[in-house]
Amino acid sequence: METEPAVPLTPPETRKPSFSSSTGLNSRKLSVTFDLSNLPSTPREEKDIQLLSPSNSIDISAQAVPDTILVALLDRDQEMRQLVSHNHAFFSALRTHLHPNWDRFENTLYCPRSQMPDVDWIKRIEKAMQAAPSLLQQFYDLVGYVEQEDYPSTSSEPLVAHFDIARLRNYPKRLEALPTAYPQLFVNCRQSMTEDEADEFMRLLLTPRSSMPDDLWEMAIYDQLDRWPNLVDQLHEIIAYEVECGEHGDSS
Repeated sequence: METEPAVPLTPPETRKPSFSSSTGLNSRKLSVTFDLSNLPSTPREEKDIQLLSPSNSIDISAQAVPDTILVALLDRDQEMRQLVSHNHAFFSALRTHLHPNWDRFENTLYCPRSQMPDVDWIKRIEKAMQAAPSLLQQFYDLVGYVEQEDYPSTSSEPLVAHFDIARLRNYPKRLEALPTAYPQLFVNCRQSMTEDEADEFMRLLLTPRSSMPDDLWEMAIYDQLDRWPNLVDQLHEIIAYEVECGEHGDSS
């Protein structure tokens, strides 16, 4: 009968893993990676991100306004009609003040910018309202005009363009002689105007100071020539020359 080998009473010694101070656990380096993409950001982090991120650009479209536009009315004649309808009390007072020349004043008021630039439009309105400075200031406010001491003229000859045509009435003989002294002006008038318009212009031009004051006479002349700036230029040149001659010669 065979006998079984004897089992040792104590278990074999268990070996502990060895560590190396230079290589770490069993010479292997362990690395741990944390995924933080799903974690909500704090308000401070969001603020930091906003500061570091480029700001969104905002496109603002702007329209350049030419220097020749002096009032806040881009479509001047149409917007002027709207102003009149929305400011009934003011324009009723103005109508009363300008009576009986309101119709002529309206012709200027609603004249398109293409026919009369702002600088000339303002000057004519100032001339018509010079006796009512408070109304004129209210008008400035309505149309968005800032009064200027010196503003440019659109004419190639500024001194002639803004010549005071009423000065010719100081020399009545020279005024009466215009049709014969400058027949081409009146030929041009009849070619541009209807027969009735040309006759009315002739009548107005020769109206004496005793029958119509200077401010109304000047406004009536310009109203009659509203649509023909070339005729206005011719008249300016003629009157400037005649006044200069009158100042050095015939003062009758």
